[in-house]
Amino acid sequence: MLDISQKLLEICKRLCASRPYNAFAYWKEVICKRLCAISIQPDDGFAYWKKVIWKTKQEFRAKYSFPKTLLADNKVDDDDDDTNPKFVMEFIDAVVGNLNVLVKINDPSSLLFVPGPKEQIEQVLKELKLLRFFVCFVSNKCIEPQYQHTTFYTHALIEASHIAMVVWLNLPIYGNRNQDLASSEVSCLLSDFMEMKIKSIQPGISCNNIYIDVLRALKSTIPQAQDKHAAESGTVETPTHNPMVGLSDQMANLQEMLCLLRDNLIHLPILDLEFHLQDMDSVILDAGLLIYSLYDIKGQVEDKTLEDINQALGFDLPRNIEPIKAMIYLVMQKAFQCNLTRIHGQGYVDFLLKNLKDFQGRYSDSLAFLKNQLQVIQTKFERLQPFLKVVVEEPHNKLKTLNEDCATQIIRKAYEVEYVVDACINKEVPQWCIKRWLLDIIEEITCINAKIKYTIVGFEDVIENLRKKLLSGTKGQDVISIHGMPGLGKTTLANTLYFDRSVVSQFDICAQCCVSQVYSYKDLLLALLRDAIGEGSVHRELHANELADMLRKTLLPRRYLILVDDVWENSVWDDLRGCFPDVNNSSRIILTTRHHEVAKYASVHSDPLHLRMFDEDESWKLLEKKVFGVQSCSPLLKKVGLRIAKMCGQLPLSIVLVAGILSEMEKEVECWEQVANNLGTHIHKDSSAIVDQSYHVLPCHLKSCFLYFGAFLEDRVIDISKLIRLWISESFIKSSEGRSMEDIAEGYLENLIGRNLVMVTQRANSNGKVKACRLHDVLLDFCKERAAEENLLLWTKRDQSTKAVYSHKQHARLAFTEMDNLVEWSASCSLVGSVLFKSYDPYLARHLLSPHAFAVSQILLNFKFLKVLDLEHEVVIDFIPTELPYLRYLSAHIDQNSIPSSISNLWNLETLILNRRPAVRYNTLLLPSTIWDMVKLRHLHIPNFSPENEEALLKNSAKLYDLEALSSPYFSRVEDADLMLRKTPNLRKLICEVQCLEYPHQYHVFNFPIRLEILKLYRSKAFKTIPFCISAPNLKYLKLSGFYLDSQYLSETADHLKNLAVLKLYYVEFGDHNEWKVSNGKFPQLKILKLEDLSLMKWIVADDAFPNLEQLVLRGCRDLMEIPSCFMDILSLQCIEVENCNESVVKSAMNIQETQVEDNQNTNFKLVLSEVRY
Repeated sequence: MLDISQKLLEICKRLCASRPYNAFAYWKEVICKRLCAISIQPDDGFAYWKKVIWKTKQEFRAKYSFPKTLLADNKVDDDDDDTNPKFVMEFIDAVVGNLNVLVKINDPSSLLFVPGPKEQIEQVLKELKLLRFFVCFVSNKCIEPQYQHTTFYTHALIEASHIAMVVWLNLPIYGNRNQDLASSEVSCLLSDFMEMKIKSIQPGISCNNIYIDVLRALKSTIPQAQDKHAAESGTVETPTHNPMVGLSDQMANLQEMLCLLRDNLIHLPILDLEFHLQDMDSVILDAGLLIYSLYDIKGQVEDKTLEDINQALGFDLPRNIEPIKAMIYLVMQKAFQCNLTRIHGQGYVDFLLKNLKDFQGRYSDSLAFLKNQLQVIQTKFERLQPFLKVVVEEPHNKLKTLNEDCATQIIRKAYEVEYVVDACINKEVPQWCIKRWLLDIIEEITCINAKIKYTIVGFEDVIENLRKKLLSGTKGQDVISIHGMPGLGKTTLANTLYFDRSVVSQFDICAQCCVSQVYSYKDLLLALLRDAIGEGSVHRELHANELADMLRKTLLPRRYLILVDDVWENSVWDDLRGCFPDVNNSSRIILTTRHHEVAKYASVHSDPLHLRMFDEDESWKLLEKKVFGVQSCSPLLKKVGLRIAKMCGQLPLSIVLVAGILSEMEKEVECWEQVANNLGTHIHKDSSAIVDQSYHVLPCHLKSCFLYFGAFLEDRVIDISKLIRLWISESFIKSSEGRSMEDIAEGYLENLIGRNLVMVTQRANSNGKVKACRLHDVLLDFCKERAAEENLLLWTKRDQSTKAVYSHKQHARLAFTEMDNLVEWSASCSLVGSVLFKSYDPYLARHLLSPHAFAVSQILLNFKFLKVLDLEHEVVIDFIPTELPYLRYLSAHIDQNSIPSSISNLWNLETLILNRRPAVRYNTLLLPSTIWDMVKLRHLHIPNFSPENEEALLKNSAKLYDLEALSSPYFSRVEDADLMLRKTPNLRKLICEVQCLEYPHQYHVFNFPIRLEILKLYRSKAFKTIPFCISAPNLKYLKLSGFYLDSQYLSETADHLKNLAVLKLYYVEFGDHNEWKVSNGKFPQLKILKLEDLSLMKWIVADDAFPNLEQLVLRGCRDLMEIPSCFMDILSLQCIEVENCNESVVKSAMNIQETQVEDNQNTNFKLVLSEVRY
């Protein structure tokens, strides 16, 4: 308690020196002498010190009572600091700080332990804080000289000094335990303090009169105090005890109003209420006047009516409450609206309409009083659906800007409706506020409705020069370093060389990796090894040094070409150079970097190449090609086009982005002139400004999709199927009758690709659909920055100084790289809609982050509006959250062997991905029958699961009409598989494991879902016959693994799969003497055939089989004698890959290549021969 002693000593010295002749001064003098005696006897021993304290306490207890003094005697000069509000607040802070320490000490052996209950001390703490807030409020709001409020500040100082004295008297003396003072006596002293606000300090003057006078004085200053914020002082606290017995309903209502106002003000930035601060000040002061006036008539209102009280006080209590209500509603509304994202998914109204119907069914009692309003809102939103569809499907409408603004306002109202309905269900907002809010929303929607009217180009010289360096020059290893600013096309140039057929044909091995600013050494090695020896031969479990040694030994006898893209530091080259042996066989390494120092550090023989800017001719050629393709530009457009190309500052990225803008516009001079005028001269060499322009002209339904790329990491390849699932769950995709959400999302993506905002990194060979993509660093940085500005997405990263990132707003989506950050943010994330966890280490993205389960149960309940929880398959969670009714996307690792039946509480869930640790991955996981009640599921992935109760599945569950992807159920009986297929009639993708009979008496003919396009079947134990016939008329992709097959079965299968484009047979054993016969007309649409580790010796193919085959891959087929000669005559054939097969297969492949290239003039044909070496 040293801090209080010092403060008391300071007070007493000042007051005793100036005013020694009143009663209160006597006690000040005593305190001063005692404290001084303690302070000047530091070396006289502990016993003397203890004795002084004990003697002082005895004397005080005998004579001390609450000080009564003439307040006028305690007035001070203007320059005296005794009653300066700052000094008063410092003193109160010291008392509060020490009381907080006492409350927390529960150890009886402690020297500061306070015996007895501590509830009264906690009550005193709350009253002291309120007193401090009041002093602060008066000080902040007062524009007159402070001495005019000396009476109030003196009273506050007396109150605080009194409680400090009471607590000091109650402190145990070291070793004595205060045996002479009972806890009940201390409680009486504390109770006296609680009644202090109704005691008279001076005859005729109650302390409440002091407060009332101060509040009235402040109320007169409101017009001059508009820039102050009432919430700063926290004066919206309410008294902790009743000022009168038997509070009326109106007083209870008042107390509720003030609590609501206090609780909601803390969530709101000051600027969002800048025009309402004067009203708020008035409301708070009126409430204070009302409360303190009621103190004065305590005891006189037992038998009085509300009208009597109003007359006695000169108030109209119900009318005085109304301004507080209005302010509460305003604050609640603003607090929610200021956290809304400014960029919205166009599918959110669809999501809300479905939920409104579900909510009214599930929570009919809670929402009964809102039934009419909700029906009106639902009707209005339904009528607006055609308009929202027009906004998405006709982005070039003449009223584009107006329509998009209206669409944004409509979607914001949808978010508000969701919030208000949830608050009603959970009783978090008063009913009167909810009714008013919904009525305002209806009016606002009506107003909105009234507004509605219904290859590389350029660098040819550079490429030729680099090609020569790659193919000729020194016999030793050489590094071709390319450096330059972002957007020049370093990666594009390097890839052009790396995939150049004339270059690649001269090297035995080609491998590439992308480093980026944050990288994993092990992952770089894995990427290089995948290219060098094949995906299936890479051992991920090996340590980095073992992988490095494997890579070095693989490259040692070969001539290799390596591409190392986007190197940021010299240390990267130090890590990798030891893996690239130099045996004087003209091996080459291409390295790209932004930094000249890195390029120079890595160079060996050739000097680093500083990539120049485009010249004007190259700039125009690139622009023309990106806009017109193989066609030419008209002379009229060329004139303005040349000017636009020049304005792009000779930067390829800028040219490509502007081309994306032009390609979406009409080919008219006026339109191009408008682009040129908007670009302006400031655009010169500023790619970020062009990105901003490209973003500005995006249709509103694409803006959120584009900015969402900011949730991904730099230089990371993005899986399209996952991206699309996330887009759908985020409500970015607007539904359209007759088209699946996935197909619409693919259209959105192709639109972004066509605008040159997204780069394709992989397309499917069979149908050309995009499988993977990435963003240029400049574009990714833009997405992250703009998404944060628009309140759409915020990255949170740990910072050395602050330990965490903080934002005063609740962003719609949060992306994390450390789970600790999620814990730190969770307490203030009630409105966050998405949590996305990303690992900087790509290797970790495929492995578990920690062997220990993450306690997600402790934090997820704070995310009440969570719709997306993506832990990227690497975070093990301690339980499956089932109390998040808005959740639409869940991806994580689990340890459990079963899923709780309460999973069906997630009735909005569309994507469920639950992976498992390797140790338990192959144990069958039981899936409760309630999963089939989750009728909104679109994508379900749980490895090796089995229905818990097949009979319940058959009798009681509904069909999952929306389910499009299912993996990976385990079927022990054919009947189980048949049952599940009947429950999922619209499946497009199925991956499953089946247990088959040894010799089935007859094939079971499955009627697979008619829309099924992808089917992957795995056998639990190798080489047994499939007990069913595969029949799916629209199947395009079929993979069979671990089965016993024969020619007859495959022939019958081909008859049922006329549209099959991809067939993969892995670990298959053939009957009929290991022979496979393919007759005429079989597999008419097949484009890709992959055979791996088959027990196949003789392969007989008719001349007219596989008429459209483009790619043949043979791996590990060591028993195969040769590739049938008919493949020489398949004109569509583009590639044959042979790996780990016998020499006769290699020889037949080379014969096919000779015929295809020389006789058939098939210049696109490519033969890839490889053999794994360690």
